[in-house]
This record gives sequence, C-alpha cells and structure tokens, in this order.
Amino acid sequence: MLNPLDFSLVFCEFDEVMGPLPKFSFPEINYELGLQIATKSIDLLSGNESPISKSLAFLPFPAEEKKAIVRNIEWQDRKLRGGSAVSSISLVFNEADDLIFYKYVKDLEIIFDDVSKKIVQLKTLKASKEQILDELRKIHGIFLNRLAELNKQETYFGGEVEAFPEVSSNKKVDEYLFKVIVCGDPACGKTSSILRFTQSAFRRTYIPTIGVNMTKKEVQVNNKKINLVLWDLAGHIKFQVMRRHFYEGAKGIILLFDTTRRITFESIPQWYQDIKKGINLQNETITYLCGNKIDLRAERQVSSEQAIEITKKLNIEYFETSALTGENIDQMFYSLAKKIVELYEHSMLK
Repeated sequence: MLNPLDFSLVFCEFDEVMGPLPKFSFPEINYELGLQIATKSIDLLSGNESPISKSLAFLPFPAEEKKAIVRNIEWQDRKLRGGSAVSSISLVFNEADDLIFYKYVKDLEIIFDDVSKKIVQLKTLKASKEQILDELRKIHGIFLNRLAELNKQETYFGGEVEAFPEVSSNKKVDEYLFKVIVCGDPACGKTSSILRFTQSAFRRTYIPTIGVNMTKKEVQVNNKKINLVLWDLAGHIKFQVMRRHFYEGAKGIILLFDTTRRITFESIPQWYQDIKKGINLQNETITYLCGNKIDLRAERQVSSEQAIEITKKLNIEYFETSALTGENIDQMFYSLAKKIVELYEHSMLK
C-alpha cells in the first residue's frame, strides 16, 4: 500500500541561458534526478513545435525507479524572449506505487489546477524564492492530506475489487502480466482506444500523449487471469528517441492508424521498422494492425483491402475499430491477450 509520505514536489523553470533547471523540491531530491525532471517536463512538454500542454502527464524515470505527474505552467513576462515564461510542477513518486496515482489522477488534477494558478500569481508578482518554497511546502501538505485519504480509502475497501468476482471454485487460475505498446501517428485514437477498453469511455477532446502513459487492465481468458499493462506511446516526432527506450519487453504491439487520414496509414511501415530495431517482432511479440475511426464512413481514405494487403507483407493480423462507438475494441484487446498467452506458454515448453 502507498506510503503517503514517500513523494516529493519539484518546481522547475526554463532559464534562457542554462535551459531547463530544477529550482525547488520538497522534500528535497537529488539534483541529478531534478535535472532529468526539468528536461523532460519542460523540453518535451513545451517544445517549440507545439503549444504548452494544459493536461497532466505521466513521465517515467526508470533508472531511479520513479515516476512523475507533471503540469506545465506558463505566464506572461515581457522581459523574456517570446514574451512568456515556462515552468513545471511535478509530483514525484515511487514507480511501485503508480497504480493508485493512475486510479485517482482526476482527484489530483483539481489540486494541480489550484497550484498552477497560485504559482502564476506568485511569479507575476515577482515573489521571492522563500515565498515560492513556502508555497511549495503548503502544496505538499495539501497533496499529503489527499493521498492519505485515498490511501485510507484503498485500505478500507481492500484495494482493487473485481466487478464480477468468480463464485468460489477449486480451479487454479494462472496469472500473467504482459506489456503491450500502442503506437501510431498523433491524433489517430491511441489514447481513446485504450480509454474505451479500460474504462468504457471516450475522450472527445484530443489531448496529446507526453512521452508515454500507462494503464493496467485485467482480463480473463480461458481461466487465466491476464494483466495487460498498456503503454500509450506519444506519436509526435520529437518523442522518437525517448520512444525507443519503451519498446523493450513488449509482448504485444498495436500499430494504429486513422482510416480517415491516409498519411497515418502510410507511416505504418516506418513504425514497424522503428520497433523492429528494438525487439524481435516475429518471435517475441504478437503484432496487430488497427484501423480506427471506422464510424466516419463518409470520410474514409483507407479501405479494408488496402490495410489487409500491408498485413500480409508484415505477417500480422488486422482489426478495424471505433473508439467512439467501441466497435471491435474489446475484441481486439482480448484476442491480443489470448495470442500473447499462447505464444508465451509455447515458448515455455521449449
């Protein structure tokens, strides 16, 4: 269970000479980790090619076994180049505790909204370092209280509860944990497809993924309990170098394109080759091609026949889905889970 005391808040700023820098942390973290957080949260979230992200993002720091929830903050400053300043506030926690943060991210988002407004107010008024650090301590206390409440709630209800628990049975249930990565160009519906599968919901507003988002979903296939950890990889080119670190260990891959935008389909071979550089696609993973947004029939630019043709060349399976209506979403993920288990069990017999 999560230890509510085991997290830190880190405030970073972009310095026009030095670049992204960690300014304050409470409780204090090591400077090297602070630099990594500053670089990822500011350089990646607010690159020159895209506007400041107003949504929260999860960023991994695997070498330190840490993750961070990040919110970028921007305010007007005429003295700076471009007329605005950029900073970030990050809640840094142990990687092992990530499930509770994913589960209750909406609760924490409300606090982040208030934090952002307060920091903009302080920076606009040219507050001193002591004032900002004092505010960071107060914010840490607010997060501490909320996380303690959530931790207590998890303990009271016994943690995760199955929606449809099995009636008592003497049958042994095998349990597996597999990593699945979902790749494709920006705005194809990767995040929405995962959201539809894991929460039966659809996000109508497009929010670009920052680096990677991870979601866990438990499914039952042939009396086997399968935990799929779904890695939603950012499609933007500026995340290309970072993405390659996330391919390793994947047992399932979904290459997703938008059936209403042909350019996203034409980039599939490039995605396939990029992943192939990091892992053995033929012997270690199950790969599916997914054509999303089939509900937009009048706007379709890629036919089923064209998609099937490329799957023959790559020797992979094809699904057509709609994250909006949910059509074929569950079927695709359950089919993938089943194939992954079959491949894994076959390899164990060798």
